[in-house]
Amino acid sequence: MAVVIWILVALLAAAAVLVVVSPSTGENDNPWRAFRRGLQARRHPDAQQDEAARAASADPVDLSLADFLRATASEGDGYLQPEELVEDLRTARERARTARGRAAHVVRPRRDHAAARDHAGA
Repeated sequence: MAVVIWILVALLAAAAVLVVVSPSTGENDNPWRAFRRGLQARRHPDAQQDEAARAASADPVDLSLADFLRATASEGDGYLQPEELVEDLRTARERARTARGRAAHVVRPRRDHAAARDHAGA
């Protein structure tokens, strides 16, 4: 009998903690009012809730992947154009050349230190 009482006390304490710590809606109402408002909205839904319920209860459309791709195919050029790529590479090369000419000092490791580091790490 004592075990049942302790279980009930623990359940009541857990419920009290949940009620006290529950997030509010920002309208200064307590959790009990928010619960009642949610229950009321469930019994008497508004127009948005009715529309959402109708959309959720609609039959799914069964469509194969091939049919979907055929229906959504777009006419026109592809995403990647070789001419644009060539032009972008050309401008990047020119920018690299001019940047190399402007760079006063570029720090590079000496070959003998890099080779020694590679042999030590291997």
